[in-house]
Amino acid sequence: MYELIWQGSRFQIIPSKRVPKRSGATKSSPLILSAHTLDLKTWKDYVLQGLCADGIRDVILRSWSRCRENGVDPSQGKCRDIRSDAELGEAFRFLRDITLDMQMEIYELIRDRGLLVTISEERGYLLGMFGDVKALTAADRLNFGPGANWSEASVGTNAIGTALQCCHPLQVKGREHFCESHHGWICSAAPIFGWDGKPVAVLDISGPMDSDHRQALELALHGARHIESRLYRIEAAQQMFRAFNLVQKLFGATSAGLVLVDPEGRILEGNNAAADLLGIPPGQWRGAKAELWFDLPRSFKAFAKNIAEPEKRVRAVRCHTNPALPVFAHAMSSPNGTVMGFLLILQEPHFSPKGSSSSRSTKDPFQKVLGRSRAICRAVDVARRVARTDTTVLLVGESGTGKEVLARAIHEASRRKAGPFVAVNCGAIPSGLIQSVLFGYEEGAFTGARRGGSRGLFESADSGTLFLDEIAEMPLDMQVNLLRVLEDGQVTRVGGNKPIKVDVRIIAATHRDLAQRVADGLFREDLFYRLQVVRIALPPLRERKEDLELLVQHFLTLYSKTLARRVRAVLPDFYDALHRYHWPGNVRELRHAIEAAVALMPNDVLSADCLPEAIVQKDGPAPGSCDHLDFNLRRREAESIRQAYAHFQGNISQAARALGIGRNTLYAKLKKLNLL
Repeated sequence: MYELIWQGSRFQIIPSKRVPKRSGATKSSPLILSAHTLDLKTWKDYVLQGLCADGIRDVILRSWSRCRENGVDPSQGKCRDIRSDAELGEAFRFLRDITLDMQMEIYELIRDRGLLVTISEERGYLLGMFGDVKALTAADRLNFGPGANWSEASVGTNAIGTALQCCHPLQVKGREHFCESHHGWICSAAPIFGWDGKPVAVLDISGPMDSDHRQALELALHGARHIESRLYRIEAAQQMFRAFNLVQKLFGATSAGLVLVDPEGRILEGNNAAADLLGIPPGQWRGAKAELWFDLPRSFKAFAKNIAEPEKRVRAVRCHTNPALPVFAHAMSSPNGTVMGFLLILQEPHFSPKGSSSSRSTKDPFQKVLGRSRAICRAVDVARRVARTDTTVLLVGESGTGKEVLARAIHEASRRKAGPFVAVNCGAIPSGLIQSVLFGYEEGAFTGARRGGSRGLFESADSGTLFLDEIAEMPLDMQVNLLRVLEDGQVTRVGGNKPIKVDVRIIAATHRDLAQRVADGLFREDLFYRLQVVRIALPPLRERKEDLELLVQHFLTLYSKTLARRVRAVLPDFYDALHRYHWPGNVRELRHAIEAAVALMPNDVLSADCLPEAIVQKDGPAPGSCDHLDFNLRRREAESIRQAYAHFQGNISQAARALGIGRNTLYAKLKKLNLL
């Protein structure tokens, strides 16, 4: 297959690098064409003198009349109106991109018959051209190629320009062409109609008269109808997006919280009232899973099953982040009963006058521990119960799992919440200073000691909570002193001899296996049992992936405010990359990754490209799971394309840029997903 392209100041024939799609179409019976051709005298009498003879078809006669009125020169040898892509505009390039594959498919049916296939847009400018060398060589002599204007006003009567005028398929043969240089050609063309019934393009199959023109007009008509169908689907999608914009405006006109969810459970839109009720920035949730905030999966299945029953089209659902918030889900369906999505209506909770202020002011400290996984819920449940006592607590978990966050929540939920919460990392204090840091010192206790001495952290935490992080790193000689304080409730400053009574609740934390440290002789056994009165294990993030998106939303809210960066949308590939990563640094690493992504995003849309390189590079498949992951990636790719296409309201160029792929690639994928 060869292609005619414009290079420099002339057309050139090159072997096409495009791979044509093999058509499954079967050849039908040949189209019977008239063998009658006009003689040279009939043509000359009309174009030179305006004399009309018998045998000229009405459609040709009307076209010749228009050509004379427009002053077309019948002796012109080449097309003189050739324009570049930039001059022809975005609509030209859009039509070329969505019809390219059809041109190649039609060419496969006329291969080796001395023909070419081309498509023009509504003004007559040609989009592209594929064909045999014989036909393309002849076309080159006429400047019959991409960017050339093949309207009647430009080159006289021809199948393309005349089809645009008469709005029906036709074949123009030999001397039926107005210009003499075209008399050696037969051209078959079919107009392509738009949403409004007006021609927007023409598909043409042409070649020298001695080429094989069987079925040419029939094939042109087949291709035109196929492209029409594609254009209708695109227009239907754009109409849907315009309707969606109307819904957006209606969203802003009501005081109720409204959230629109697609059948896959992804949030399409939500109004400001809903964002206020949920405490998140408007627009940030677009593209996220609705189940982050609402208990929807079971409701979705019930809706799909009982959509025909009117009384079951509305259902109350639970809000995870605010269980007191009344939320109702309304199923939206097509006339045939297909679930098209869900409208969630959020209502302001009503409080009695008496309980209003107290209800609003009472906050649950454990809401700061984000997560709905079984492991984190179990840890929070134990922490709630132990918070009401002064029992010593040992928090165990990998670095970055949120041990200090849980420790603070325990303190704020305890009777000591009015007292201080003092945190210290035992591994960060030099061994020679740890005793004076924890217990304080008297004046003159050592060289450089402050005049009047200094209180230690135990005294600073009096009537409150002392959080001893990384307790396993405490030197052995200090462990006995700590045990004595835990037993007696008294501290003695370095250089002093007077015990000081302290009322302190101890919460310790470590990422190490303390029992193994005891076995290795690195930690006192008696202190181990004294600290591990109540042990709470915090799971690593890789074992609670169901909490990941909730944590991401929290950090997005935090950093969009602190960094003053508006996050308009989050593409699915962003979440996909986060889910595939193993998170050795746990929640702390996730927090910094989100901060970096928000700080570095080039516009107001978050994608996987915004994440730190180390996370994106290490998000590959686990060994032995390639087949399953390949399936997931195909599904996720389709989901990403749907979301980008919806988010950019059918704008192919913007969606392709956001997805990081070319427009032609996106067109092919959209067609495969039946979105075009």
